[in-house]
Amino acid sequence: MPETWHPEDFDKIMLQWILERKEAALWCGMGMHKTAVSLTAISELIVSGAKGALVICPHRCGPTAWEAQVKRWKHLSWMRVVNLREDPEAFERENFEIGWINSERLPSLDRTVKGVTKHYPGFVERFIKGKKDLPVDTLIIDESSLASNYQSVRFNSLRPFLHDIPGKFESPFKRQWQLTGTPHGGSYEKIFAQIRLLDPTIFGRSFYQWRQGLFDSDFMGFKWTLKNGAKEKIDAKLADLCLVLRSEDYLDLPACTVEDIDVALPADAGKAYRKLEKDMLLKLREGNVTALSAAALSTKLLQATGGCLYTEDGATAILHDAKVKALKKLIKSFKGEPAIVVAHYIPERKRLLKEIPGAVEFHEDRIPDWIAGKIKVMVAQVRQLAYGIDGLQLGGRRLVWHTPPWSWDDYSQLIKRIHRPGQKEETFVYRLLATNTIDWAVAQTLKDKEDGEHGLFSALETLQQMRSGL
Repeated sequence: MPETWHPEDFDKIMLQWILERKEAALWCGMGMHKTAVSLTAISELIVSGAKGALVICPHRCGPTAWEAQVKRWKHLSWMRVVNLREDPEAFERENFEIGWINSERLPSLDRTVKGVTKHYPGFVERFIKGKKDLPVDTLIIDESSLASNYQSVRFNSLRPFLHDIPGKFESPFKRQWQLTGTPHGGSYEKIFAQIRLLDPTIFGRSFYQWRQGLFDSDFMGFKWTLKNGAKEKIDAKLADLCLVLRSEDYLDLPACTVEDIDVALPADAGKAYRKLEKDMLLKLREGNVTALSAAALSTKLLQATGGCLYTEDGATAILHDAKVKALKKLIKSFKGEPAIVVAHYIPERKRLLKEIPGAVEFHEDRIPDWIAGKIKVMVAQVRQLAYGIDGLQLGGRRLVWHTPPWSWDDYSQLIKRIHRPGQKEETFVYRLLATNTIDWAVAQTLKDKEDGEHGLFSALETLQQMRSGL
């Protein structure tokens, strides 16, 4: 049976924020009911004569968040939700209030097979381009940090239809909202593309001009840092658009403790790792490394610290079992408590499933088993869990990073899957870091990105309080 919704004070703040704005962002912590608030706002707007909403979200968020929230709450249960990923033609039948689709389905594709090129029209080309009237008038981009790439083919296919062009074009979307708990992604650069979707007048349409005016680059063009005073300029422009509410300020959650475990590599593996690292650093010093090749080199190093290295012929070389042994020892110390183990690379996950007694591979269909305590060790890749998954906090409190990720978004989002409302005990996060290797550099990078995001949030909160007289 659907439940009666009793909104918290922060729910009311978020609801008022988006109802008062045609373009708005909820930069609010995970577990703060952003989905339920957005659905409540759409429900109120429809009653007042508005149409429904198109939701762009990761494909797991559709059923586990948007569909689930409609089923959960009495005041929303009248709404019809359709999966436009599986049934895109439902968009034309107009028998729904909420239609969701993942961003991968937005753009058109041209594929060439055996010299024959075929055109596959995407959702935008089929159902939005050239249309003056749509069955929806609100666009919601959920987990909008995934739209932070200014070159994104997916979101740029939609961008031309989001805003009015006086005298030429009237957008079918009367309002647009974005939802995320991690907008920053560790760099102010990642804000541009998200805000351009909301309002292209705030920062302009050119990423390069925006970055050139507000950032300084290192001599290789890899790293861009804010110029003096640039942060304040950006924060001031965001304050009336993006609502910041941090979960730690509003939610009474048990503590979350992060523990780094230093893992010494065997002599032979350490020697092989140091050779790889030396080759990478030499190429960096010579200036012969592009951003893409630098990422490939760092991937090699992370594979080496994990113990499994892809070879040039596509096979997998086993370098060591140091992290496997450390993981077994750690799991034993849990004394039967369940744990989630995150490993980035396929060979690592296959190895863990083989080596760790009782380990099972993550699948969303197994979440009920996890909640019921039937799974002791669940092995997953970070992107499988970081977005749109709820219920993990009900089955355990221990998370182990076998491979540390570069992405602050992925890292923080996944931790918040177990450290969120419903978690009754202290959460423990363990990171297996190979001694004196790139693992520790990744850990420091994550810390730097966290500091940057907290700085952004604090600045916006202060500005909003100043302008509201609080």
